[in-house]
Amino acid sequence: MAAGVSNGLYSSLSSELKLVLLCSRLQTTVEEEVAIDKLLAEHIDWELFMHLTMHHRLYPLEYRYLSTHIHPKVPKTVVSILRQQTQQNTCKTLQMVGELVRLIRAMAQNRIRTVVMKGFPLAYQLYGDMTLRPSKDLDILVWPEDMDKARKIVEDNGYFPEHPIANSSPAQQRKWMETNQHLEYWNPDRAVCLELHWRLDCHGLDIPLITVENSLVQVQLANQSINILGKEELLLYLVLHGANHAWSRLKWLCDVDIVLRQGAFSWEALYQLAYSLGVNAILNQSIILSHALLDTPIPVNIVEMAKNDTKAQDLAAMALRCISDNDYKPKKLYVVAYSIYQWEKYLFLLQARWRERISFVFRCFLPSKEDFRMIALPEKLYFLYYMLSPFTWLCCRVRNAARKRSLW
Repeated sequence: MAAGVSNGLYSSLSSELKLVLLCSRLQTTVEEEVAIDKLLAEHIDWELFMHLTMHHRLYPLEYRYLSTHIHPKVPKTVVSILRQQTQQNTCKTLQMVGELVRLIRAMAQNRIRTVVMKGFPLAYQLYGDMTLRPSKDLDILVWPEDMDKARKIVEDNGYFPEHPIANSSPAQQRKWMETNQHLEYWNPDRAVCLELHWRLDCHGLDIPLITVENSLVQVQLANQSINILGKEELLLYLVLHGANHAWSRLKWLCDVDIVLRQGAFSWEALYQLAYSLGVNAILNQSIILSHALLDTPIPVNIVEMAKNDTKAQDLAAMALRCISDNDYKPKKLYVVAYSIYQWEKYLFLLQARWRERISFVFRCFLPSKEDFRMIALPEKLYFLYYMLSPFTWLCCRVRNAARKRSLW
């Protein structure tokens, strides 16, 4: 591990989480093998290990390692459960890949430009095996002017919108789309969730479509050409997506780690793009976390620049609280309130410029899914959603903080 801050971040993790991280490597060094043996010699809480493995969506990688590196300290039941989960994921992956190709082909036939943002093409790029990176949904990006056609194709293929805005008037839908980035769809027959995006937005951190449209890369998936993001744009999008969720699933950090290890991008172009969008501190946060937790080989000058970025250090420390939390459920109101405060503070600090920070506060007053479900207002009274939104926002945050594990 790197010295200083990197050692500090890594040493704060539980033995179980360290083991999860080490067993998720595509290739392990002799030093890492020794570290794994040392951890296995300790008392490992295997129930916690399995919980972390499933939560961070790393179980195919854990099974890949533990099934080929037999160790007497690893319970057979652990390997058996991992095998079962991995087999189920393989079946689901094959089904979802077929569904993705079917939808992309239907849109291509209707001259709709699409980009697959993450998912199975990314898994194949990173691992050479689509089953090693579980995906719970399909993420397809279309240009805003093609949204109406894309929605019709999706709905004609058996998908139903999950958001109540779909039942609103066209004018209300257009107004809602101005401040949102995707619609969720569900296909009950195929049990597939689809997110149809019209912008690369991560809670106000977005990459303009004009930036990506000239750098798209085509890959082949089941004899279908599929557009994916260009190298620097893909890496930065993965960074923004992971940071927006405080890296609460280490699968996202592993994605960044592998892209950095492959090195098929320009550091100069990456940082130019990050600076132009005002997200260089977020990029530095991912560098700090990846270098500290996954021992990602990164040029010394890049590591030093990230370590000297105090905002990035603060963001990394805040995210680590989320990563290292094992499943604490707060019961006292002040703990719930503090959890909400810390989470919103983290999201606020991700915004680099005051313009984005003002926009972040403004988004708290935008109509949400809960608002539309609570009451269906006519077009003339749409403005009332802005008055209702702060109350549903607070209720939603309290409910989520009390129901889910505390992140802080």
